[in-house]
Amino acid sequence: MSTIVHELYLLHLGQLGAGDAATGETHFNQVPGYLIRTATGRTILVDTGNPAVLIGRSDAQPWWHLRNDTRPEDDIVPRLAALGIAPRDVDLLISTHFDFDHCGRHEVFAELGITSVVQRRHLEAARGDPRFDPALWDLPGIDYQAVDGDTELEPGLRLIASSGHVIGHQSVFVETAGGPVLLAIDAISKADQLEMEHFSDEYPDPDAARRSRDRLVALAAETGAYLVLGHDAEQWASLPKSPTPFRRPSRES
Repeated sequence: MSTIVHELYLLHLGQLGAGDAATGETHFNQVPGYLIRTATGRTILVDTGNPAVLIGRSDAQPWWHLRNDTRPEDDIVPRLAALGIAPRDVDLLISTHFDFDHCGRHEVFAELGITSVVQRRHLEAARGDPRFDPALWDLPGIDYQAVDGDTELEPGLRLIASSGHVIGHQSVFVETAGGPVLLAIDAISKADQLEMEHFSDEYPDPDAARRSRDRLVALAAETGAYLVLGHDAEQWASLPKSPTPFRRPSRES
């Protein structure tokens, strides 16, 4: 493990879910964000969660046909405040991709002026795809720094290209005091995708999604990194959330 380590926090930014036709129940999965306090003293935010308009709403319209459970305390601003951080204290924003539940509060940081790191392929593709609402992310005040492929931000902190869920998706590898952690984001959103032979044709590139999944699983095995899945409610429930710093579970399945 690198001697350079960073402090990682898992931010609970609400829940989205779908109804079960057989039981009538709604199965919710988390909307996550991540805060990294780096060894060099920078404060780096990974994604910003749901749009503020979804607070208290029962559904995620107009962005997606999903049920919604986002409380006032799930907004990025109070989640940061619980760590003693104001939006102006964030030095860098990592945009993993521009789905509404990952960029919904970018405007908070656009108002202050911020640099956001995004894969060039995603930035270019998103500007021509109606899936990615430009009112949420393509905002004056955000200086998008486009990168190509795997990119080291600091020793022990790097972006991992993981296209497939969307074109130009990226994941995040971070060394912590408890060992390396790999934030898969939506490249591996749930545990069943770890064994999935074929990804759905609803993905813009199912073959790339499978290759990215395989690459992240191999990277986690090679480095001993703990793999945090993007929207897996069972795993999320077992992990410490902010304001408690992330620590790897003592017993990993």
